[in-house]
This record gives sequence, structure tokens and C-alpha cells, in this order.
Amino acid sequence: MAEEFLENLKKVEPRCPLFPRCGGCQYQHVAYGDQLALKRRKIQKLFAEFDLERDVVQPTVPSPLTYGYRTKLTPHYGRIRGSGEEPIGFLAAEGRPIIDVPQCPIAAEEINGALPACRQRIRSTVTRRGGTALLRRTDGGVVEDPRALARETVCGKVFHFIAGEFFQNNGAILPDLIGTVRDMATAPEIDFLVDAYCGVGLFSLSLAESFQKVAGIEICRESVRLARLNGSIQGVGNGQFFAGTAEDIFAAVDFPADRTALVLDPPRTGCGRAFADQLLRFQPRRVVYVSCGPEAQVRDLRPLLGTYAIRRVQPMDLFPQTRHIENLVLLERPRTGERVPSPRHQF
Repeated sequence: MAEEFLENLKKVEPRCPLFPRCGGCQYQHVAYGDQLALKRRKIQKLFAEFDLERDVVQPTVPSPLTYGYRTKLTPHYGRIRGSGEEPIGFLAAEGRPIIDVPQCPIAAEEINGALPACRQRIRSTVTRRGGTALLRRTDGGVVEDPRALARETVCGKVFHFIAGEFFQNNGAILPDLIGTVRDMATAPEIDFLVDAYCGVGLFSLSLAESFQKVAGIEICRESVRLARLNGSIQGVGNGQFFAGTAEDIFAAVDFPADRTALVLDPPRTGCGRAFADQLLRFQPRRVVYVSCGPEAQVRDLRPLLGTYAIRRVQPMDLFPQTRHIENLVLLERPRTGERVPSPRHQF
């Protein structure tokens, strides 16, 4: 069945002449609708151990832009000897050599416009060691200094962040992502929101108007400072932000668990068992787990099953033309008498 599915994928002409040698993209030869089906199928296979009804895993939400969507690019380079011909780009799909990438079709237009000058500057300086450049689109231009302050407007709200730090890099789909998190987190009986791994407040500030109070926690103190700045600029008066590890978040807030939703968006590696243990002690009514690493997400969900039921699994295509996928899972404390399947694997 799997082989038949793959054989029936509609093939298209890749837009990039470097495909498939460049390791940045894997699906440019597949029609976009079939890319979405592939990604839903991947999530269905990963979540099969939870014995969910088939329609719990929703169809993949498409990106409004399938090319030109990336607002951040990080080209790599090796030793620069001054020849002016050293490759600057991305690792090859096979092996470790760097493929020279003069233009990247999945990058935003502004980034491709700034790329030639960036490449010229790198090649003009002789270096013994390689490195990684940064091009980050910001309101009004492109930032190349990873320590610089960047700014992006999302759904009419301005967010400041450090250019080299994490911020979602597909601006076109952010309104859909935020809207989906809002749909999952809100319910008539929920008045409070806790935002773990909150960064500069993308979810907590975007959703603040739907709750009485929101609280965010972030390990990076500079991001906490910027989250507070962003909240002040946006006029959000019901938000508070704390610096600390996500494992400390429930000690910092006094929201009643039965009226609280938790949103967590950890790194690709997930949040781990220590966070799960703390979550199980607090037991918020709803949990919305946002992840760009669904394998780690499944691992993190295992100890929560039984205490929580999976209500919805929503893949979203933040990374068109690539194998990567963002996946959202809504967990809810089960109703009285409801049977909640446990995972097949032990943890």
C-alpha cells in the first residue's frame, strides 16, 4: 500500500536547477497537493501507536506561498582562499560538500536580492575556517548581523526579536498557525493561558485578547525583555512574562488549572520527561503542543496519555518543498467515564 501511494504521486518539474543535489529541498519534484498528502501520511504513521480515529489527524494546512516563503536563510561556507569561486550555500543531499547556491527559490524575494552582495563580502575576506552567514528579512529590509534587532508584523501586531534567535520563518502561514492555536486553546470554560517556550511572545500576545490573563516563560532573558517590549507596544495589559526554564513555569503562575490552557512550542528536540511530570502535576484543562519535530512530539506525548485524550492532530506546512513539517496536537482532560487509549509503546 505504501509503495503504491508513492508510485502514484504526481511529478512536476523542479523550479531550482540545483535540485536534487542541494540538500535544502526534498520534494520539489512532487506536485504540491501530493506534498501535503505525504506529510499527513507521515503524521498518521507516527501517531498510529495511539489508536486514534483516522479523522483525528486532519489534512495538512497548505502554505499560502509554496516558494519565496522563507524569511531566514543561513548559507554555509568553508575556508575562503580569495579565489572568488568558493561555494557558499547548503550541504549536498548526499555527502558533506557545500553546494554553491547563488539564489534560493524558497527564500523570500528580499533575501535573494541581498544574497549576491552577502556572497561577495564573504569571498572578499580570506579565512582559515568556514562559517555560516545569516540573512533575515525584517520589516523594511534584510538583516545580516545575528545580534541585530529584527522586526516582523504578524496579523497587524509588531514583534521585535534578535535576528539570529528563533522566530517562525514562514510569515505567509503565521496567521493560519496563530488561528489554529487559538481554536485549540480556547473554550468557554477556559480563562487563562500559559505559554511555555514563549520566545518573544508570538502566541501569548497574539492570543491575549481571548483570555483574562496570559503568562509566558522563556529561558532566554533577552527574549523575555523583548516579549515585554512587544506587549507594551501592542498595548497588551493582561500579559506577564518570566525568565526561567519551562520546567519552572507552573511555580511562577497561580492560574486555576481547571480554567487554564497550556501552549508549548519547544525546540525540535522536544521538552522531555521532566516537563511532562510537571505538567501532570498541574494538569491544565487543555494542552496545545506545537512542534517542528513530530518524532520528539510523539515521545513527549506518551506519558500524558491516560491523563489526557488527543482531540485533534493538525499538520501544517510551514516548510513547502521540504520533508519538514509543523504539527499541532490538542490534548484535553477526558470527560468522566471516557475511555482514553494508552500508547502501545512503554516509556
